[in-house]
Amino acid sequence: MRLRKSPASKGAGPSPCSPPLPWTDRLLLTLALIAGIAVTAYSEWQLALQVGIHSAVAPLFPVSIDVYLIASVRAGQGRDIAASLLVMGGAQVSAHLLSTDVVSVSIPLVAAVSLLIPITVWRVHALAKADGRPSVIAPKPEPTVNVTRASAPPWKPDTSKPVPVLQPPAVKAVSTALAPRPEVVAAHVSPEPEEATKGPPTADQIVRALYDSLGGKRPGTAHIRQALTDANLPNSDGTCREARKRVEAKEPELKALPPA
Repeated sequence: MRLRKSPASKGAGPSPCSPPLPWTDRLLLTLALIAGIAVTAYSEWQLALQVGIHSAVAPLFPVSIDVYLIASVRAGQGRDIAASLLVMGGAQVSAHLLSTDVVSVSIPLVAAVSLLIPITVWRVHALAKADGRPSVIAPKPEPTVNVTRASAPPWKPDTSKPVPVLQPPAVKAVSTALAPRPEVVAAHVSPEPEEATKGPPTADQIVRALYDSLGGKRPGTAHIRQALTDANLPNSDGTCREARKRVEAKEPELKALPPA
């Protein structure tokens, strides 16, 4: 039974697993290539001479075009094969037109022929890097998991050797005796004279409190008179100054405070 070819395989290029061509097909392809090169080489050489290339290097012009065609066929690049055939056909047409005096040598023709050499060199080197063989990338193997005995441990303990018993580390006993607490001695503190003496504040106490209430400033006579008036105490200027003098005599640093 013969297997039919799939339509999707047409034009897809050679497969890495495709069988080699029969020797008859290879022979026909080789003969077609050699005959085409042999026929066109003479016209290409004549074209090189007619556009001004020296006769010593003119034979290299058909060589460059034919090498481009051979490299394209070997690499199997369809675009380069078509381009090399167009270059070969254009050279043939130009040579025949010039030889029959249908057209004459012109600047565009000379420029086109001169640029064919670098183009063919470029493409031959590009085809040498890409040989046309499709690269086959081996697929990465997918990881497999053995699920037949998922509950069984992946290893078994070695029971042939006795397992050493680890001794627990020695723990130092902690003494539960508490350090003796120092004896607390209660001392009786006598109350301050101000607290022991019950009664209305004196003028000196009122004046001393003014230093704190004024934010660390030295009270003036007006402040002292108002405070003594509120406490129902004598409030003359002399009384105010004498009370302030007595307070500052006990605490000399109060005298250096800024005035309020």
